[in-house]
Amino acid sequence: MKRALFIALAAVALPAAAAPNPIAEAAPFIDKANSEWGKAIAVGDVETIVAPYADDGVFILPDGKTVEGKAAIRQMYSARPKRAQIISASATSDGRVAAGPDDVYEWGSASATLKTDKGVEQRTLGRFLTVWHRQGDKWVISRNLAF
Repeated sequence: MKRALFIALAAVALPAAAAPNPIAEAAPFIDKANSEWGKAIAVGDVETIVAPYADDGVFILPDGKTVEGKAAIRQMYSARPKRAQIISASATSDGRVAAGPDDVYEWGSASATLKTDKGVEQRTLGRFLTVWHRQGDKWVISRNLAF
């Protein structure tokens, strides 16, 4: 009887122990992108900013307009107005949840300190929701919503 109970418990526990953990698997990709974003946006390194996006990724602007595809997202960042110099910036992940084995939702905030063309420093803060999708052996941004 004890042996049968052990076998039944092992049969349930082993698949659960071997189950993928999308949040842990995506974490290095998310952390790298967030860490690199602040430095890259400050110096205008567009390639680093768009590197984590899927080729068909979508950036949703605060006004609801969408920028579709990595090439268009690259163009959006390249065309960013130069009226203000970004002195520093950072992205902070506040939470993550798995939406299945191949998708992780991440939310957080991004801030930047700007110096306007009149020499005035301003701090901006915005919220984001990012959908990370497993693509082969890496995780990429499939949707990024800026608030």
